[in-house]
Amino acid sequence: MLISTYADFVGRTDLAKDSPDSRFDIAVYGLVGEIGSLVAAIKKRLLAAGRRDWAVPNDEIIEELGDSLWYCFAVAAACDVGDTFLASDIEALRVEVGGAGERAERIRGVLGTRADEFLGRSPAFLASAAIGTATLEDYRDLAFLTSRTKADQLVEVSLAVLQQLTAELLRRKLPALERELNTSLVDRPVKTVLGETIWHMAALASLYGLNFGKVAELNITKLNRRFGRGEPTPLPDEGRPANETLPRRFEVGFVAVGPGRSRMYMDGRRLGDDLTDNAYQEDGYRFHDVMHLALVAKLGWSPVLRKLMGKKRKSDSKLDEVEDGARAQIVEEAVIKAIHAEGERVAALAPGGTGGVPQLFANSADISFAFLKRLSFLVSGLEAERNRYWEWEDAILEGFRIFGDLRRSGRGTVAIDLTERSITFSSEVFIDLAGAVAAVGAASCGDSGPSGNAIAQRPGSASAVSPQTMAACRRAIETALGLEGVADEDLIVAGWRDGVVDVKAAGPVQRAIWDRGVISFRTTVVKRVDAVDVTVLGISDN
Repeated sequence: MLISTYADFVGRTDLAKDSPDSRFDIAVYGLVGEIGSLVAAIKKRLLAAGRRDWAVPNDEIIEELGDSLWYCFAVAAACDVGDTFLASDIEALRVEVGGAGERAERIRGVLGTRADEFLGRSPAFLASAAIGTATLEDYRDLAFLTSRTKADQLVEVSLAVLQQLTAELLRRKLPALERELNTSLVDRPVKTVLGETIWHMAALASLYGLNFGKVAELNITKLNRRFGRGEPTPLPDEGRPANETLPRRFEVGFVAVGPGRSRMYMDGRRLGDDLTDNAYQEDGYRFHDVMHLALVAKLGWSPVLRKLMGKKRKSDSKLDEVEDGARAQIVEEAVIKAIHAEGERVAALAPGGTGGVPQLFANSADISFAFLKRLSFLVSGLEAERNRYWEWEDAILEGFRIFGDLRRSGRGTVAIDLTERSITFSSEVFIDLAGAVAAVGAASCGDSGPSGNAIAQRPGSASAVSPQTMAACRRAIETALGLEGVADEDLIVAGWRDGVVDVKAAGPVQRAIWDRGVISFRTTVVKRVDAVDVTVLGISDN
């Protein structure tokens, strides 16, 4: 892979560009962290395999080496070094190996014929680097000719020096007084430090028999799974019969049916069982089904909802067993619990994150690569393993944004559009329920209409209904529930669609609705010359 190509890729995927200082901070802390992870990965490999098999790399080592490479280029970009630090390192090595002093003679004595080979080949590399045709593998191959230590000893040398070099980069964060008083490290140009850093990364690649360009390619593949947005993964039920295909557009209403208890409805019918938090302390987990909806919207995957909707792919017995069966459903529930637990963990660590109702996964920075990788591992062997990290990220961010909306409002409607891969929330709920009549009320309102602000009107919804109709509807609901003198804030007719009204209730109104098992209110409106008559039916499905 061309050095310039990889540098361009890092520039495109580096999202920390608010200011030069913050960009450097994020890049250097990232490099320090990834070098630490690389050291840990190699340490685990050495301890597990022993010295005998130290040179056999595993996926963790390769991934951490690639991540370290990315941050090395990110630091260079933040300091306006670009990709020139590799050529600068080769030039510095030429001076060191080809010098006339005692140090150079000792180095040539250790390198032997490799010194002459390095000095002979380096001009060609520098020329190709100048015109942008040098590759990462060219650099690795040439730089390794100057290694003065062999085998597993060089692994330990490289890890130790990499730690020192990242400490040298962190020194730039010290205030002037501390830099003056702490002189154990000498300030050197970033280009020099990065050159030595990538030399030791290249040495590790050589020792593990890794093509440096391939390491970069794997890193690009990994990052593109999250940042390389494009066409979403095809829906797994595309082309299946209609009775085995998830609906491409649908709405699910969430309603409270008791204290801390919620229920879902779709197309006027219950969707699943009633849900509580199933926890000692209220945490809103009863609304976790919104994450099933988010997985459907963004991944096209949810064995749980497929079962609830009666869309299992029974015409293919193996597909039904593996992808739509109990095991896949258990995996999905485990995935959602893991996401919720990670969200709470991250929120608790945030400043001020221990009080109030936290917004889980407030931004993409709350979702680590390691966590996305764990989710991908959980669904291995299932359809969802084909989905890319950015699709998982979208599902988590948008799902928990709506999860927060539901926790705050206690109710709402979630709309899914699989064609657009979108999921949206409205605080209004319209459930056209074909159930039993649990309450009946009627009221009239004359032309003069109501006074005050008892009626809440919402653009595009209740605002299309006359104030007189809204007032009569509110009075009819009071009558149906056997109440009178209800406070404005305890009963709000917030929306109106196809004869079904959206009622936001609190206090005694909410208790009366729960006592009667009312899920929705259906109305009949009769307009007279001087008044409006409204009849309200409270519908229950109990």
